[in-house]
Amino acid sequence: MGINSQEVSYGFGQMGSAYTDVAQTIIPPTGMVICAIQFLADNTPTVLTPELLGRTTALGGGDGPGFPEITTGSNVTGINSTHTRNSTGTIMAALDDNAGSDITQVTFTSFDPRNKPGIISPGMYVLLVNADYQEDGDPAMVIDAQTPIPIYSGPNQRGVKIVSIDGDDTITLDTAISPNSQALIVLGPHQGAGGIIANGQLYPKGLTIYGRWTEFKGEADKGVICYFGK
Repeated sequence: MGINSQEVSYGFGQMGSAYTDVAQTIIPPTGMVICAIQFLADNTPTVLTPELLGRTTALGGGDGPGFPEITTGSNVTGINSTHTRNSTGTIMAALDDNAGSDITQVTFTSFDPRNKPGIISPGMYVLLVNADYQEDGDPAMVIDAQTPIPIYSGPNQRGVKIVSIDGDDTITLDTAISPNSQALIVLGPHQGAGGIIANGQLYPKGLTIYGRWTEFKGEADKGVICYFGK
């Protein structure tokens, strides 16, 4: 008899776990990821690498689907103007606003969507934001009301979507916008928008975080349990 449930058929720990209280990297077994991390003491991790779904080699790398990441060399965000991380969607690029106002066809000034298959495709939602938005919140992201925050389903569904890719640097939207020295964030299946830099963040005792990570390294003398899953 099948399982009539939207949940996984196992709990955390049934596929194994690892405990550490030293500053040493934990790597999951073959075919698995770290799906939950339980902090037994206040801890500031130094390595937390998400599964690289949607990795974009042509753009210099890519991060996981919205999970906190910390690396020893380059620290990124928690929920990624770079076009390789989650807080700025699959891409964040400046727009050419010389075409006028109330337009559905927009032109990128620094990105060629046609030569980056899979990064931008019809049906993806977009957000028009300030071009100087930074992950550390200085300045913070300001979403233009012309592109409301998407509601993906239901009777109140809303948002501005890409209809087509029309050339080397041009896309067509289903709703007219008037860009003014702004940038466009394209939301993908594994990339959202917003968040803060995770570097140096303290995770308090008793907290459990959930995601899909390929490695973790915490502080010495600070107990942590990493749970494995598929």
